[in-house]
Amino acid sequence: MAKIVVRQGGQVREILLSKDTYNIGRTPDNDLEVRDSLISRRHSSIARRGDRYVVYDLGSSNGTFVNGQRVEMKTLDSGDVIRIGDTEIQFLEEALPVRPVPRPIYEPAGPHQIVQPVDEVGQDYSLDITEALNRGLSLREIRKDVAGEKAAKDSKMFFILFQVGKALSNAATLDDMLLIATRLIFEVINAERGVILLRNSKDGECGPRMAYHRSRGVVDGKDIPISRTITSRVVGDKVSIITSDALQDPRFMQGLSIVQYNIRSALCVPLWEERQVYGAIYLDNLAKTYAFTKDDLELLTAIANLIAIRIRQDETQARLRQEEMTRTNLMKFHSPDVVNAIMARGGEVGLEVIDREVSVVFIDIEGFTKLSETRPPKEVAGLLNEFFLMATNAVFAQKGNLNKFIGDEVMAIYNAPLDLPDHAAAAVRTCIQMLRDLEKFNQANPSRRFNVRCAVNTGPAVVGYVGTPARMEYTALGDTVNTAARLSKFPQVNRIVIGERTQAMVRDVFRTRDLGSLVLKGKEKPFHAYEIEA
Repeated sequence: MAKIVVRQGGQVREILLSKDTYNIGRTPDNDLEVRDSLISRRHSSIARRGDRYVVYDLGSSNGTFVNGQRVEMKTLDSGDVIRIGDTEIQFLEEALPVRPVPRPIYEPAGPHQIVQPVDEVGQDYSLDITEALNRGLSLREIRKDVAGEKAAKDSKMFFILFQVGKALSNAATLDDMLLIATRLIFEVINAERGVILLRNSKDGECGPRMAYHRSRGVVDGKDIPISRTITSRVVGDKVSIITSDALQDPRFMQGLSIVQYNIRSALCVPLWEERQVYGAIYLDNLAKTYAFTKDDLELLTAIANLIAIRIRQDETQARLRQEEMTRTNLMKFHSPDVVNAIMARGGEVGLEVIDREVSVVFIDIEGFTKLSETRPPKEVAGLLNEFFLMATNAVFAQKGNLNKFIGDEVMAIYNAPLDLPDHAAAAVRTCIQMLRDLEKFNQANPSRRFNVRCAVNTGPAVVGYVGTPARMEYTALGDTVNTAARLSKFPQVNRIVIGERTQAMVRDVFRTRDLGSLVLKGKEKPFHAYEIEA
């Protein structure tokens, strides 16, 4: 049975290697947590390979040593001493039976490659700089907390990220932000070419949004063919990759773009934040092998995180602006309850053009033309506003859709865009409330009194947004609507006239009186109508 003996600060621990992969680092999510500032978050890994154990350095800053020699990976013999930071780990084992070994979560760096999940890269920098910016610290204050050789590296990282964060926050548009970020990246990383790719929201595919050449500046994305082999893996697996010699890297040498375009060194990281990947930053060098370092990978991953956060903020603000615009438009026509229901379903659900049964209300001021001729325009406008306010309140109280004001008429629709099972009764109740409010108004304003005609008709209609891109309105079309408009011209005032289908739906709720067959203007066939009795 294999085990390790851990010696740190005068303490000794023995740990059996009961797992096929045993991760070592300074954070609690490791199998062996070593609290040492010289040790990386994920520093080393001891993994079983067949009947042997292999130690891997996981791209740590200060290295992994076996028997005094720094290693990237080494097959362990019993008695080997591993040193990381100030901690000594001795490997001891007896003969073990062969067991199948699962693929480790982390893929250790080979001679030409470093691959690391982004969750393990750059967190120290991205989180700390965000906190520092939120606290309003100056660059001097940020740098004051670091010291020594590691501090110099961290200070440089903080300085760069501080500048990137400040620049990104001040950029007016997404393209301005990407250009600023790209120029800053080229100032600190030895890249010859670079492309920022963004995911298309429709199909999820990545396309170039910003392409940059060190000697030519901004170029067309087509001028920089990139390795899809690398970028696809970065976006798909949410990992950061350095390949120091792509033509010799067994993972990528089959990629046609790498061979065709003679890519030697490449560095690629996802544009990532906690919830999703928005794309990738791809850098390469055609002439130089080993052009990029582990520090470059950490820095670019942290920068990518800042860019992704800004992209998410822009998307959130755009979505909120669109939602507010949609809500404002909906509030013109629908009751607050209906608006809330539509917004809860995404803001557009139920607004497409469809066929459905609706109840339509028309409320018309009687003798408005004559009234307009005998009163001053300002008084007429005030009277109209009073009428529209009473009608709007009555419609919204019954969850109706205030479709439009047509001169001295109000049109409202029920059972669209959202289902309203008792839509015919709701339409009748709207007219009843309107007449009650009108009676109160007339009693309080005898010199301004006026009368109305109310009509309700129920039947099939085409409902939805109709018009041109420059001017759209939610409405209902069809014979049901036309008939309701004709019914509103019935000569008796302050009455509610309804159609036959409406009467069939409300006769158990309201008392009705049969008006017989009416000849309506523009209708060839007589129309059977009823009146709601008080």
